[in-house]
Amino acid sequence: MARLDSRYNISFRRPVAPLPRHTVMVAILAAIIMPSCSNDNGEIGNYRYRTDMHEQPSFKKLEDPLPPVKNTIPVNGKEETIRDSVSAARLVNPVRWTPENADSGKFLYETHCTSCHGLGAKGDGLVAAKFQQPPDLTTAKYQRAPDGYIYYVIRYGKLIMPSYYESVKSRERWHIVNHLRSLQK
Repeated sequence: MARLDSRYNISFRRPVAPLPRHTVMVAILAAIIMPSCSNDNGEIGNYRYRTDMHEQPSFKKLEDPLPPVKNTIPVNGKEETIRDSVSAARLVNPVRWTPENADSGKFLYETHCTSCHGLGAKGDGLVAAKFQQPPDLTTAKYQRAPDGYIYYVIRYGKLIMPSYYESVKSRERWHIVNHLRSLQK
């Protein structure tokens, strides 16, 4: 009880009626629900107060972190366009099979090819059970195929096989060809 002056007995206190329970509950629910109904994009003007994980500067698998500068030529030279499988058959494998690079070819084959073609290149990969079965790459038909043709199929794809042009670099394709040749023996 507040007094204006000790000489006067004046009180500023007024009786306050309690709020009904439903009014308090409605106020609490409104405080909880209303912010979730807004279209909050995490910005106020130019200030960003919230960042979400899906908006981050990350790179996808097998993606180069920086794109090449426009109109530049790679250190290894520009990769030539192959017109068709006939001209691809004339390509010569520049990567010789050695025990040192055999592991690279095996790793690349297991990373990109085993899901469809299987570990032994017999066409018995995990995808074969649920999709169209890929060919057995150890048959005489593929043993007679030139290295350039296999390189061409890896690069551009064929029938249901997708192109691996962007995910497997030129030298890596030749390593896969060498590993496939070792599986065919």
